[in-house]
Amino acid sequence: MAFGLATQASFAFGCQNLKWSASDVANQSLPGRQVEVRLDNRLIAALIYGEGQAKVYLHLYGNEGELLTNSGLTREGKPFGLYPHHRGIFIGWNRIRSELGVDDLWHMTGTQIKLQRLEEIRTTAEGATIIATITWHSAKKDEKGSDLLLMEKRKIFVSRPNGKRTQIDIVFTLTAERDLTLDGDCHHAGIHFRAANEVAERRQETSYLWEPQLPIEGGRVVSKELKWARLVFPIGKNWYACTILNAPTNPTEELSWRDYGRFGFFFRRSLRKGETLSVFYRFVVEPLREPERTMEAKERVRKNAQALYEDFVRQFPH
Repeated sequence: MAFGLATQASFAFGCQNLKWSASDVANQSLPGRQVEVRLDNRLIAALIYGEGQAKVYLHLYGNEGELLTNSGLTREGKPFGLYPHHRGIFIGWNRIRSELGVDDLWHMTGTQIKLQRLEEIRTTAEGATIIATITWHSAKKDEKGSDLLLMEKRKIFVSRPNGKRTQIDIVFTLTAERDLTLDGDCHHAGIHFRAANEVAERRQETSYLWEPQLPIEGGRVVSKELKWARLVFPIGKNWYACTILNAPTNPTEELSWRDYGRFGFFFRRSLRKGETLSVFYRFVVEPLREPERTMEAKERVRKNAQALYEDFVRQFPH
């Protein structure tokens, strides 16, 4: 699939005179650094990494500059809020099995996911691209002194295709540095979005939709045909929705969601040393006037989300 595809026609509506910028800067509100992505100087997204960060993740911001995603840390680096290991848009597995044992790269128990190099930071009229080389590390070392489990190439494309919503295309490419298995359970592994901690305190106001409309048990939907999932959540006086579109080429086993604003797709996979796995997701974040409360409103939203998914799928080569 062509990475970060945003059509000129859709972009031109509402954004044609605005300028994208991206820069690697010291993080003023959290430990480490961040690659800031701005549109006409308004902060849209930030890739968080560096000293004091146990994992690499993406923050998203709302139309009024409010932080929409969870940071899990204070400026001093102390854990903050409910489940502080959930951070922004992130990836991880709580049981990675290898010759080194079983490692937890979800809760980050003695483990680390480190950004090694920023390969590319680039902007065009359509949006901003970030490409980073990232390493996944075990809590133990082998007889040669290596704790490396995976090499990752993460490609992120940030755009505003209609001037009203933020679209994040992310490709995670994982290469095994030793024979291993990505394992765990759907609530503690996979590719996820976590809304800001405020949402955990207002969990009775969140809601979800997903496709196909299968039964849910304990915040878990089991299917290899999962297409998309959508969270509606409050931030301050505003309302937002985040829809995750799951590429049809992705391995998929389950959808996980929790009322405090964490949701995502899960799968297991065994990889031989040198084997590569690539997965692709689109995150669409948009402001709402109010949440959908009626069945009619939810059905309209479902049709709109399905249209987003079908447009997403059409971009894949066949």
